[in-house]
Amino acid sequence: MAKNEANPKNVNFQEIFDSLPESIIILDTGFTVLDMNDNAETVFRISRKKARGRASNIFMPEEVENVAHMAIEEERTIIGDELNPVLRNGEKISIQSVASPIFDKKGDISGVILQIKDLVGTKFLSSKSIQEISASKFENLILGLAHELKNPLSGIRGAAQLLASDARDKETIECAGIITKEADRLRELLDTLKQLEPFAEEEFESLDIHEILMEIIYLESMSDKHITYKQNYDVTLPPVRGDTNSLKQVFLNLIKNASQAIDGNGEVEITTRWITEHKLKGQNSMSVEIKDSGTGIPEDSLDKIFNPFYTTKKEGSGLGLFLAYQIIAKHDGAIFVESELGQGTVFKIYLPIAG
Repeated sequence: MAKNEANPKNVNFQEIFDSLPESIIILDTGFTVLDMNDNAETVFRISRKKARGRASNIFMPEEVENVAHMAIEEERTIIGDELNPVLRNGEKISIQSVASPIFDKKGDISGVILQIKDLVGTKFLSSKSIQEISASKFENLILGLAHELKNPLSGIRGAAQLLASDARDKETIECAGIITKEADRLRELLDTLKQLEPFAEEEFESLDIHEILMEIIYLESMSDKHITYKQNYDVTLPPVRGDTNSLKQVFLNLIKNASQAIDGNGEVEITTRWITEHKLKGQNSMSVEIKDSGTGIPEDSLDKIFNPFYTTKKEGSGLGLFLAYQIIAKHDGAIFVESELGQGTVFKIYLPIAG
């Protein structure tokens, strides 16, 4: 046998089992765990040492077991739909299960093998691509409108001032005052939209995201004593590259929103961590999660929350989250929201690591 020729006797099947990109779990017909690979340990947050010899329901969601039951009953491979089960620790995952019966030498079913695909990374990258496209379209639209409105708005305001100066009756003066006030409000909106003006990536600097967060939380905690701010920072995170003022604006807006969503006393929790499930354009990434104990966002509002001028607040321009969306997209990042009425909201911001 040549030196470079593979020798089956030297193949370590445990290493192959653990290097498979999908989670593999092997069960007997009574759904006792016979074995599982490294990826299965990661997805279900349990070690194989603890799982072996025990019933699969100590960690496996019922929806996954149902796919395995079907494979045994129908004696064929069953490809399940996308599932979003909740693990025993309360964490929600996104997976697809494929179950295949295992036949012994007599042709009887001796168990079932589950192949589980983690869909989180795939969905994340797909959503991020959509964000980049929509961010560019929105930016061009809004900047175009802002420039077109600037001159007529100045003309309206000037005409209202002239009307007020020549008017003799109280009603005309009041109407001119309203026009001037509303023109000023629109001017403030246009000034806000100027934050969408392009900034050069070559001017990005290396910055410590924790310094930005701690500065914001310090100022917010001084102004609102009813909110407790809990900070869980991964101190091993390296810097990110970006525009400091823009990112500060994003996190200030999100943290303010989180505190304003809470009636009375409550908690806002800020967590940073490495992202190991996927990369941003081939780069390692980190996340900032801002979670509140507030009233939550209605489900029918979640798809609109980043749209310009959409707001659930009585007072507000509806531009804060829209601008945050654009700024994070310009930093090659992504932003998502999860919420449940009565349970609170969490915003997840992903940014590539510098370098």
